[in-house]
Amino acid sequence: MTHASMMHATRVMERTYAASPARVFRAWADPDVRRLWGTPSDEVEIRNDAADFRIGGEDVQSCMVGGEVVATVVGRYHDIVADRRIIYTEVISEPGTLQGMSLVSAEFIPAGNGTRLVLTLQTVAVDGSDLLDGVAAGWTSALERLAQQFVDA
Repeated sequence: MTHASMMHATRVMERTYAASPARVFRAWADPDVRRLWGTPSDEVEIRNDAADFRIGGEDVQSCMVGGEVVATVVGRYHDIVADRRIIYTEVISEPGTLQGMSLVSAEFIPAGNGTRLVLTLQTVAVDGSDLLDGVAAGWTSALERLAQQFVDA
């Protein structure tokens, strides 16, 4: 497969959560919890097709709208240090078409009684896809949803 063009972007997003690093880390490690907060918008439902949270492990998630797959994200974990960091890559495709890839680095830093999350996204979009803006918007939404996991009922 050849690609006519590539566009790159690096974005750093920081959030502080009212939960310990261990609790925030667990929200990333548990695929059922991650499915709840990891969706990029209200319209998208995440289906976990495979989940293997370990170094070398692979996650496959289908992004569903109205019961139809609109995108597939295949993640591979390269570094995991419990309660401290996760580094992985995501390959993002629409049905039959590669949109691009991201290197995702998440750092969980103690901040008083909570956690400062520093998320760095290094993304390449191919062939004119609007993936760069989509990744940023999706992660912004996901990080807002993540905060809801730590609201005590």
